[in-house]
Amino acid sequence: MTNRQFSSAPVTLLVAGAPAPAPCLPAPRPPGPLDPAAVRAALARTAPRARVQVRVHRAVAERPGPRLPEFLLVELHRVHRPEVLRTALRAVAPASAADLLWRRTVTGPAALDGLLAELGRSLAAGAPLRAVLVTELREPPGGPRDRRRLFVGIAPGPPGHAARLLAELREALAHPPEPVTVPTSALQRELLRDVLGRPDHGGRHIEQLSWNWHGPLDTERFTAAWQAVFDHETVLRAAFDWAPDGSGEPWTVLHERAVPEVTRHPHGSVGWDQLLAADRLRGFDLRRPALLRATLLDAPQPADEGPVTRVLLTYHHAMLDGWSVRLLLQSFYRAYLGGGVLPGGERRPDLRDHARWLAAQPTDAAEQFWSTRPDPAALLPLAPDPRRRGSGRARRRLSPYEAVRLRGWAAAWGAGESTALQAAWALLLYRAALSDRPRRPARPVRVGFAVTVSGRGIPLESVDRLPGALRTPLPISVRVHPGATVPQLLGTLRDTVLDLSSYEWVSPGQVERFGPGGRGRRPNSLVVLEHQPMTAHQLRLETDLAAHGIHVESPVPAGTLTSYPITLAAHYDATGGLVLTATHDRALLADQDAAELLSQSAHLLRSFPDLPSGLSTTEVLRSTLAGQPAPRPGAAASPDGGPSTVRLDVLCRATRPGAGWVLLLPPPGAPHTGYPGTARTWPGPQALGVLRPGTEDTPPGAYRPVLGPLLATDAPVALLAPPGRGLTAYEIARLGAGGRPPLVVLLAADADPAALAAPLEEVDRWAVPLD
Repeated sequence: MTNRQFSSAPVTLLVAGAPAPAPCLPAPRPPGPLDPAAVRAALARTAPRARVQVRVHRAVAERPGPRLPEFLLVELHRVHRPEVLRTALRAVAPASAADLLWRRTVTGPAALDGLLAELGRSLAAGAPLRAVLVTELREPPGGPRDRRRLFVGIAPGPPGHAARLLAELREALAHPPEPVTVPTSALQRELLRDVLGRPDHGGRHIEQLSWNWHGPLDTERFTAAWQAVFDHETVLRAAFDWAPDGSGEPWTVLHERAVPEVTRHPHGSVGWDQLLAADRLRGFDLRRPALLRATLLDAPQPADEGPVTRVLLTYHHAMLDGWSVRLLLQSFYRAYLGGGVLPGGERRPDLRDHARWLAAQPTDAAEQFWSTRPDPAALLPLAPDPRRRGSGRARRRLSPYEAVRLRGWAAAWGAGESTALQAAWALLLYRAALSDRPRRPARPVRVGFAVTVSGRGIPLESVDRLPGALRTPLPISVRVHPGATVPQLLGTLRDTVLDLSSYEWVSPGQVERFGPGGRGRRPNSLVVLEHQPMTAHQLRLETDLAAHGIHVESPVPAGTLTSYPITLAAHYDATGGLVLTATHDRALLADQDAAELLSQSAHLLRSFPDLPSGLSTTEVLRSTLAGQPAPRPGAAASPDGGPSTVRLDVLCRATRPGAGWVLLLPPPGAPHTGYPGTARTWPGPQALGVLRPGTEDTPPGAYRPVLGPLLATDAPVALLAPPGRGLTAYEIARLGAGGRPPLVVLLAADADPAALAAPLEEVDRWAVPLD
């Protein structure tokens, strides 16, 4: 047996040092001054085989400082799981609003003495019972001598008070209550089926938000603030469970306690991109609560500014969505400002209320609605290749000026920027559907893709303040007509998405089952615009943080790998720019194809505000994407898996319709970024582009998909060939011999292509007959 005398802690300590199958609890007796002989007898009855030695120590009156009332302290040698112990403590003392269980780490006897004194002060403040789970660190740190000890303190009370609480605690620990379970939603079950049993999930459905924290950041206070949020939010203490054999449906388990994971890395210890990727691939143990964690990375401090910390929140979409995490952030900031304390009780409604609402919804109307929706005739073409692995990510950005113009243009037609994003994607799918019939008349095509809805447009009180996995991807199909205008396409898309508002609670799997014949056609691309919930408290929170010298930027999503082959997501950055992110599955779509789709989407969004309102869909595609390859990834891969296509990089757009094209051929062995200065000095009016082959030995026939749409118009086209590419330019020009071939211009080694803009404009007819 071991026992100690805590000379610096004004407590009465009872310690039974021998491990026992049940908690070592003293015999029933009223609290108050303790008789050492009675204590020995009580401990002997509790652990009869242990040699019991007890020393009772009381605070000395002459000792400086306030004297604390005596309290009973018991060490439990069987350390229960924290959630089991917390449940038992709350069953014994349900009226206590304070935290009943602490978790502390100490080093050395002095630190433990101070912690037990702190426990005594807490009990003196009115808590009837409280426990502390102590991890004692020894030398060397993390060695085998580290141990966990559990102390339970009981405040003085009437006769029999301590005995009753100890008996109730023993009973609660011996028969812990069954955990509270909640049915999972259809969306959650589909997300879980996508990752369960797949060790190679690759970070699927793992979402991340990051931002910069300017000013001081106290890690302990940061952790305590998140702990307060965890204690108030049921969803953060929830986890999933399922039958070991995989039968049946998974369910949600609500735990009494969850501890946030907060990790801080010093500057230079890890790269930001490396940290993002590693934290995403790490995933979560879905059976354990706290499916959200925080990572801090110290950034280099500017000379004239305060400290900067990069904050990363990683969470699982089966439990939370982006809207939810932004709501939780507002609670976190309030807790941080309050020193790690968040007033009030648990948030309601929570996921239990949402589950009850879902269970009460009949599916007849939803089934009738989706069974009458037409299936799309055209989806995004894919290029499956099992040799490619992992996920890819690409980004493009519209400047704040371009984003404002796009938002104003869409608003003038009664739509939002999300509808404009959907219109750009629909045009790309339409163009892909017609790319296999270039010489046939354009025809209407019904294209399909998925869009996200918030899932909060349901008649549930305060659902906009409910954190959970509510954001849902739902399929839409729209008929794109070659003679319709882009504003008409905007209106059609807006109305189509509005039709979904009554069925935001339906999952993609349910929609597929509700489809015509019970087997709807599932889209293979997803379009997302990240929304941030705005509250009246947000500005006040920013002001209060600024009073502490803290400025926090708006969170930025890192892009999510979903079950769709490609996801096109948009969000606004801190400067007001619109950032487009394409996240794709490499096994289904090559990086080059995904990047090309993203670039063309951004190009269309920049072009929309400049388009005449009466321009038809065909004319829009011809004027904005002429020369750029249509999204036909399935036909773009060469037999050996390497790139065999030619892409047109547009450096400068034409200043007037019909001005024509000037196309540059890169010199042999030139880097991909050739002609960087020409774009800055190009006077126009022709559009300026660079024809970039996939490889050095790309055959001339590979240029046909790019040049064909340009040569089919009345606008002139010129090829500028540097030394060493003249023969290639001649062979490329012969591709247009049946129609209107381009003009070939041979450049000298030191020639400036920008100087040829004016002479080329004066040429009446660029094409010359070819033998």
